[in-house]
Amino acid sequence: MRNNRFETTEASTYQLLLDKAREMRRNPTEAESVLWNYLSDNKMGAHFRRQHPVYGYIPDFISLKDKLIIEVDGGYHFDGEQPELDAERTKYLNEEGFIVLRFTNEEVLCDIDNVLEEIEGVLTHPQQTHPQPLPNGRGDLNAEGDQNLPSRTGGAGGGFCGFRVGMGYDVHRIVEGRELWLGGIKIPFNLPSRSGGAGGGFGLLGHSDADVLIHAICDAILGAANMRDIGYHFPDTSAETEGMDSKIILKKTIELIATKGYHLVNIDATICAEKPKMNPHIPAMQQCMAQVIGCDPDQVSIKATTTEKLGFTGRQEGISAYAVALIEK
Repeated sequence: MRNNRFETTEASTYQLLLDKAREMRRNPTEAESVLWNYLSDNKMGAHFRRQHPVYGYIPDFISLKDKLIIEVDGGYHFDGEQPELDAERTKYLNEEGFIVLRFTNEEVLCDIDNVLEEIEGVLTHPQQTHPQPLPNGRGDLNAEGDQNLPSRTGGAGGGFCGFRVGMGYDVHRIVEGRELWLGGIKIPFNLPSRSGGAGGGFGLLGHSDADVLIHAICDAILGAANMRDIGYHFPDTSAETEGMDSKIILKKTIELIATKGYHLVNIDATICAEKPKMNPHIPAMQQCMAQVIGCDPDQVSIKATTTEKLGFTGRQEGISAYAVALIEK
């Protein structure tokens, strides 16, 4: 049958797929809903259909006239055999004359402008687009662990970018007779003695050097990569971590996320302490941590505040730190 409805799918097969397609239309993913807002009603100068059966498949979006298919891939597209199945499907549709663009949920939700620009480019210059199936479904990892994808418009391809955000928090008790290490540097910290003496050096209590700022930052970085926390990787029950310089923990944290193909984009952290005054030391902290991480100091933002003498921080019982980290694959 060659009417419009069954143009690309045999009638009986189309009917079987149609029920499933209708169910998919009723339950779109968030990313599908976002992209449909831009594709519906000929907004891009092309008539797109949602979940329209074609050659036995149900693509997310299709323009029959422009021979363009757009797929929005969730996480399962990267697991098990699914990448190979996606590659076979793309190859078959390419052979039937369709251009297939694939975007991840994250790309649609976080970078919609670039997604629309790619789609518009194909619609405007289809003759410059050479359909190419994705090798191994979504691309191979290179020697550095980065995932390279072939270009969606037929070029050599490039890195698959995914941004992730993590947050971290840590607190340590102020004690007498310890050195104060924050942001990888030693800071003089004197208070009246709590044991009746003349007073002396104070620092933070901890299994390692108790650098509360670096610990919060490491938790933020690990959290962004979904790799647990520093307590998991550097337990306070281990003799190896006793008295450890937290700069080593930071360096190893950067190495850990690199095993999943991530690198740090930037950090924003806040130290919460009544004393000592932190602002004079912040540039040195930035320089120190940037050197450990291997980034520009401008990528390491550090701020300081007090609690207006409220709570354990205000009573100078402890120092805490908060951090947010952005990483990219």
